[in-house]
Amino acid sequence: MSSDYSKSSLLKFLDTSVAKGMVNANTGAGLKAACVKILDDVADDADVRGIEVNTAVIRYNNRHPNVLAPNSLAQYQRRVSRAISDFVRWVENPAAFKMRNRGTPERNGKTGGNAPKKLAAVRAQDASSAQVIPAMSASAGLPMSFPLRSDFLAQVVIPRDLTAEEARRLGAFLLTLAVDFRPTGSGEMK
Repeated sequence: MSSDYSKSSLLKFLDTSVAKGMVNANTGAGLKAACVKILDDVADDADVRGIEVNTAVIRYNNRHPNVLAPNSLAQYQRRVSRAISDFVRWVENPAAFKMRNRGTPERNGKTGGNAPKKLAAVRAQDASSAQVIPAMSASAGLPMSFPLRSDFLAQVVIPRDLTAEEARRLGAFLLTLAVDFRPTGSGEMK
């Protein structure tokens, strides 16, 4: 008997993993939602091992432009990749399978002493692995990420030959987006 690596089996696996407590309900729901959205054009009987997740994300973004922000697209890409990886490991050896978790609190309900360091490392890794899915060809622009805050990664696509004047104009435009921006009468900005 051959193993079933179909999309429909993947979605059943995600439901089962929540029902059997292998994964937190919110995590499982997030994994399934990402798979349902990103793989909506994949046939139910298609073998998920052959899916190029990055390409599926780009196809989704092309079919539904501006529905998901670049940060969300990157998060969905990570979730779909994780779901497929976990599913394949489960199909190959269900007896030894364990879901990967970011971290588990100790039995007394408190986290370990180095949990904040681990959480910061996970956030840094997530931020550094985030991919921008530009609406134009990769040769037309250079996707750039900037950690604006500890919990927010700003992303922009700039021309590869950006001039200093264009950079000043872009900076002035960004300044106008600030919630505390107050234009002055003389044309200068505060």
